[in-house]
Amino acid sequence: MEETNTLTCLKDKYKFSDEFISSFFAPFLEGIYLTPLEKQSSRMFHFVFRMFTLGSASLPAGGMQSVTNQLGNKAQNLGVKIECDSLVLSLEKDDLNKRFRLRVKSHSNPKSERVVKASSVVIATDEMVSRRLLGNVDGLNKINDLPVLSQRSVGCIYYAFPSPAPLQEPILILNGEGNESRNSKDFPINNVCFPSVVQQNGYAPDGYELCSVSMLENAINEHSRDIESLDSSVRNQLAKWFPSHASQIMDESTWELKGIYFINNAQPCHFEEDGSANIHGGRDCTKYRGIPLTPGIFVAGDHVATSTFNGALESGVNAGEAASSFLQVIRF
Repeated sequence: MEETNTLTCLKDKYKFSDEFISSFFAPFLEGIYLTPLEKQSSRMFHFVFRMFTLGSASLPAGGMQSVTNQLGNKAQNLGVKIECDSLVLSLEKDDLNKRFRLRVKSHSNPKSERVVKASSVVIATDEMVSRRLLGNVDGLNKINDLPVLSQRSVGCIYYAFPSPAPLQEPILILNGEGNESRNSKDFPINNVCFPSVVQQNGYAPDGYELCSVSMLENAINEHSRDIESLDSSVRNQLAKWFPSHASQIMDESTWELKGIYFINNAQPCHFEEDGSANIHGGRDCTKYRGIPLTPGIFVAGDHVATSTFNGALESGVNAGEAASSFLQVIRF
């Protein structure tokens, strides 16, 4: 089937009813791709639904940080030096030495600017940072003229509370009340889960649970990103969903607000824009949206593959292998 938007695909190809789409597909897929169904690619719908059909959703033991820790530990065991708390200000060619110069400073010490030299550079950032760094490299200024790829945003709010959780099953709870009761000021919740029920290792101390609530862009904007207002509205909606726990949910000393996060650049657009992130297998990492990069520079990130966790990892493998091959060539 030719690529179209997901809403059209669900209605015209699969003949799902408006009610089923609004109560299941909309909260499920919009919770994944953070944008309305009519702005989602049918190719991406088929991809992600196939993944859920073939495999199982899971959470890593020890929290999401354990994914980064595993990758970092493996790299360090192989002799890789990892520096955190470092902002790359610019990337420049050093034609004399056939290397690259990166101006770097510490977030915690703005006066600590220094220069790092490298034979090869992999830019593994979001699309906006990639554009900023690459667009100032000699010979790559045309990148600045490319249209900016839209970014999707999301908000997450977390509560900690004494066990037990209102739900003992390790499942994702969708707001299936229909489009009129979702993603708005009075109904901000898109989906809810209890990570401590899904994976007990690392998400809450003994005797406590963790509740995770996801909210989409419109609901967040309806509250003008006011934390107090969002917290109140989310508690009201949760109390109606779990009436036997309503009094605890409304009690701020029992259900403690642990944090609320607004992720502005959570995901790049993957449909009907130049450079849309919908290429399975990833784009050529030696090019930036068709513009050849300086030999030795490679680009990675979900924006050069698919706007998924899988796409980000896939692009990283591609760029890493390309950089390794490049370094082997220049050494001989």
